[in-house]
Amino acid sequence: MRLALIGILYLFLASSYFSIAVNSISLGLMALAWILEMIRLRRLVLLPTGLEWVFLAYLIAQAVVTVFSLDPGQSLVNSKRVLLIGIVYFLVAHLGTRRAVQSAIVVFHAAATLVAMIGVVKLLFGDPQDVIRLGVFQFYMTTSGMMMIAGLLVLPFALHRETPRRLRWAVVASLVPILVVLYATVTRGAYLAFLVGALLVLLTRNWRLIFPLGAILLAAIIIAPPYVTGRLQSLLDLSHPENVTRLMMWTSGIRIVADYPLLGVGDIDLGDLMRAHADPGYPGVWGHMHNVPLQFLVTHGIIGFAVVAMMFARIIAVQWSAERRTARDWFAGSVTLGALAVTLGLLLHGLTEWTFGDQEVVTLFWISLGLSLAAARLHGADGNAEAS
Repeated sequence: MRLALIGILYLFLASSYFSIAVNSISLGLMALAWILEMIRLRRLVLLPTGLEWVFLAYLIAQAVVTVFSLDPGQSLVNSKRVLLIGIVYFLVAHLGTRRAVQSAIVVFHAAATLVAMIGVVKLLFGDPQDVIRLGVFQFYMTTSGMMMIAGLLVLPFALHRETPRRLRWAVVASLVPILVVLYATVTRGAYLAFLVGALLVLLTRNWRLIFPLGAILLAAIIIAPPYVTGRLQSLLDLSHPENVTRLMMWTSGIRIVADYPLLGVGDIDLGDLMRAHADPGYPGVWGHMHNVPLQFLVTHGIIGFAVVAMMFARIIAVQWSAERRTARDWFAGSVTLGALAVTLGLLLHGLTEWTFGDQEVVTLFWISLGLSLAAARLHGADGNAEAS
């Protein structure tokens, strides 16, 4: 049974970057195998993470807003995203040795690197019109979030002084295609998210490297093609069509919150509500807010938003504590710092996108959190210890 569980886990980790269909199937198989394992052992195979109360509060909030939703059926269907939290507990419970965590990260990152290399091939040999904004196996916005997470999760390995030299250079080599693909998605939010996450890593590990990073960024901007520079310049241009549309979306969202302040409208598609509350001229082609905080305010109301904010605050606190405990350990310290950078990056990216509603991206987030908690739990333990 354990070998089957680990095999399914590796399939799940590897498919996370390739195929949402295979990933969903393997996730279901993981859940089934886990249930069968607990039935066989006649006990819960769960380990505490320090996040139980905030996760429980989030589940309750999701249930409450579903009951009072404008469309309870659709809200119930969309509530399935809360099940992804189980990824965290599966990883913590079944990665019982340091070597197991290392193997999981190798599989996970190898998949990201391979996808990035395929993206580079598309850039070099594909039709230029098809790669103006590069998507590999996903829409370009999804690809940008996934590459942002892949890069931040392993960046600390390249900077920790105790990382074995061969591994450090392997990580640096893998970051090249990952960052090239991230750059080629031309997604402003993912750019800023990676930059902030990388700054956290540099300030924690070696702040002097901020200056070379700045030089690299300046060079990238100078040699960037006009389309990329135009996208970067549009960040501060409130008259840019995309920025105008987002402001119209956010204005409609504030109006919806005013109409449904406490419990929101439920976890539903917001297209009709946004069109009804937006100013004239709104294109009306989206069903979400392109902003995570506002999305939760609209769908979960002020009460549900407070619960979600508390959950993320607790996640960051637990991750920061884990990083402080493991900082001297090149492996565990790198995993915990990388996962913390991922969390901050995802939250920043979520200011302009509905990242928490993108299953492919949010799955990677829960994986990174689970890997970091597993690594922190095993910090200092005998690598040959048996799983709990």
